[in-house]
Amino acid sequence: MKRDIQILMHTHWDREWYFTKDETKVLLRNHMQEVMEYLEKNPETIYILDGQSVMIDDYLELEPEAEERLRTLISKGNLRVGPWYTQTDLLLVHGESIFRNLYYGIKRAREFGEPMLVGYAPDTFGHASQMPQIYKQFGIGSTFFWRGFSELKAEKSDFMWKGIDDSEVVGVNLATGYQGAKYLESDPEELKGRMNKIMTVLDKYSASNARLIMNGHDQMPIQKNIQDVMEKIRKMYPEDSVSISDFESYIEALDQESLEVVTGELTDSKHARIHRTIGSTRMDIKLLNTEIENKLYNVLEPLAVVGEKAGIPYPHSVVEKIAKILFGTHAHDSIGGCNSDKVNQDIKQRLLNALEMVDTQIELNLRLLTMGDQENDSTIAVVNALPEKRYNQIVEFDMLTRSKHFELVDAEGNIVPYAIISQHQEDAGLIDRQVAARLQDIKVYRTYITVPVESIEGLSIQYYTYKEVNEPVSQSDQSNDQSIENAFGQLFIKGNQIHYKDKQTHKVYENVLSIENSGDAGDSYDYSPPLNDWVLNSSDHAEITSTTTKTAQYEALNVELKMNVPENSADRENKEATKEIRFAGTFKCYPGDSKLYAELTHINQTSDNRYRVVLKTDIESDHVKVDGYLSTQDKPAYNDQPLAIWEEDNWVEKPVSVETAQSFVTLKDDQYQATIYTDGLKEYEVLEDCIHLTLFRTFSHLGKRNLVNRPGRPSGIEIDTPDNQLPEESFTFHFAVDFKQTNEESKIAKNYLTPLIGYQQKEFNRFNINERDGVTKTDDTCSLDLGQLVVSAVKLTEEGELFIRLFNPQLDEAAVALPEESYLANPMEEKLEPATTLILASQQIGNVIIKR
Repeated sequence: MKRDIQILMHTHWDREWYFTKDETKVLLRNHMQEVMEYLEKNPETIYILDGQSVMIDDYLELEPEAEERLRTLISKGNLRVGPWYTQTDLLLVHGESIFRNLYYGIKRAREFGEPMLVGYAPDTFGHASQMPQIYKQFGIGSTFFWRGFSELKAEKSDFMWKGIDDSEVVGVNLATGYQGAKYLESDPEELKGRMNKIMTVLDKYSASNARLIMNGHDQMPIQKNIQDVMEKIRKMYPEDSVSISDFESYIEALDQESLEVVTGELTDSKHARIHRTIGSTRMDIKLLNTEIENKLYNVLEPLAVVGEKAGIPYPHSVVEKIAKILFGTHAHDSIGGCNSDKVNQDIKQRLLNALEMVDTQIELNLRLLTMGDQENDSTIAVVNALPEKRYNQIVEFDMLTRSKHFELVDAEGNIVPYAIISQHQEDAGLIDRQVAARLQDIKVYRTYITVPVESIEGLSIQYYTYKEVNEPVSQSDQSNDQSIENAFGQLFIKGNQIHYKDKQTHKVYENVLSIENSGDAGDSYDYSPPLNDWVLNSSDHAEITSTTTKTAQYEALNVELKMNVPENSADRENKEATKEIRFAGTFKCYPGDSKLYAELTHINQTSDNRYRVVLKTDIESDHVKVDGYLSTQDKPAYNDQPLAIWEEDNWVEKPVSVETAQSFVTLKDDQYQATIYTDGLKEYEVLEDCIHLTLFRTFSHLGKRNLVNRPGRPSGIEIDTPDNQLPEESFTFHFAVDFKQTNEESKIAKNYLTPLIGYQQKEFNRFNINERDGVTKTDDTCSLDLGQLVVSAVKLTEEGELFIRLFNPQLDEAAVALPEESYLANPMEEKLEPATTLILASQQIGNVIIKR
């Protein structure tokens, strides 16, 4: 068979790794100058710019005068850019971040020419099962990747990849890697030896006569002698054709109808490492990233939609700036945390900057909303950030008052009950510098409260007022009691263990929540158990003390858990628990809510350790239900098939049964169900009847060789990274536990991560702002009858129209009626056709634009 040898010229551009993004920017300027010069002299050549449009911005930042020259090469098709903005991880970040990364990547590429609509993700540590649908919605019909493939998926490396909703794209595993033909040799004999190795692999795995030769590598400069090399290849294989090509041409050579069909995630580690436990590396960075994502997508954007109706301009540029900072930290190495300490410090600082921006914009919008009532300077605004009516909610926010006591009053003049969570006194001069400048001595009370909200319309504001009073209006009972309860269950301490009684089923879950401590001999890519591990669990080794707070609005069990663990790897080897550690926890239950809410705080003082929270469910199941990107899926609890063959089949990494979820993990059987909802804790493992959720891990090196679960060479490079021990790092973890039988976990998770937003118009503020002309109180609402459909995004398009992204996590079709002048849309926020109803099949994603 005559082979069609297609050489694809490219560079793989890690913006940061063991080098910083600022180093690569300087190198990129030099690289782009060489590439553009070569393409101008060789106009028949195609060069791939790694599928990420941020390279346009990074280059033009240092050489803006080259913009027209760059535009010419892109518009002619010599230089291919997009569809991503940055080469993102495809398992760890928020599903909405995947959509926005493609949105901004395609949008930026369109400003220069036609985007490369190919799902190019060469080095990502695995691929989510929802990616085929996401690609298809952007008009992308194929994906090219390196990591995640094995013959358990298909015999050939060219296949049809069917997503969880049955969407299909062509999947092409780069069988020799994205770097397989890097720096092709000039010497004929050396080149022949190299090409024979490449062709042997491609002849085995390619499904057509086309052979894709990936001529590029990490920061590799363009190979200027490629034409001479191609002539030598032609002489080696005189029966074959040899050309410089692109991804689209390779796809055209495939007979798609004859390709094997592959389903599910692409996370096998036979040919390339996946690093399944990278989800718990540098949890300080990962938790910070999740906090920003949740605030951007669940708070700021819908809040800004509500604010726009009140006359507050929508902050498009602020949202884009925050998003692009996020995307700059979402590359597989960056969000993976597998970087040098210097780079991780830079990533963390950028995220802290983004957090400041999102927090400030949220507070600014809320301040302006409360200032809309110009006749009242004691306004409280409560905002529902979801486009559906909600019932029996609670809202928690802080009050700043001169008096210790105050009353809340609703719009009808009724006194509103509330409960105090915490209260302390502050110096107003430390809040508002004008107070200090005037030498005023003013003390104020900061009170964190919880308020019940019986009902609230979608995308709406409920206004309250407050007045300061002399007598307390909120009562609480604090004691050394060791239990809290509501109509659904009772949480109690007994024998230095935490237990839960389900009042609906009368079942008692003994030792329901505990902390596990084990060793970690791994590196920044992978957790690895020590050869001589010693696993400790708080249920056997901890002392727990507790107090309770009981109010009409909530009950809280405050615990301190103390246990001794090995301080370092040497202590663990010697079975010496020399270090006392502490976890402070608050568990809350609310009337009418079956969930048990948990907050744990901890300051790390140990090294080479891993900590996990363990939920004992008394349920043993072969499958676990989790959420992925805008979807739910049942996954095996244990990777039986790959684990049975990985050593004999020479996989490069053990396919451990540690997996990634987005926001919930469920175990169930015929009688019972247990779900843990998480806010940023995404790495889990099911062992027998327990769900283990990783809190954090600490270790010493960027890369190590010959790990227990990863034989052979080190991943990355072997450099010391003492910051990865997270010394004195302060953590706060949030999750919720529920034993209620339900199939609406996705909906519950979205509500858990999108609470009502409350804000008091405060007398003292860090910054002064003027009242904005045109900002008024608004009674505008948008309440859709979503049923079991779940919201992913609520925002305004750049044309100022309401854009909503929904998905159906259920097994059956679902629909929602749309208001007048609604349109089906694509994720580029372009109208497709008018619609009165959005109908979504199981696991399907829908986009709508609603005229306001």
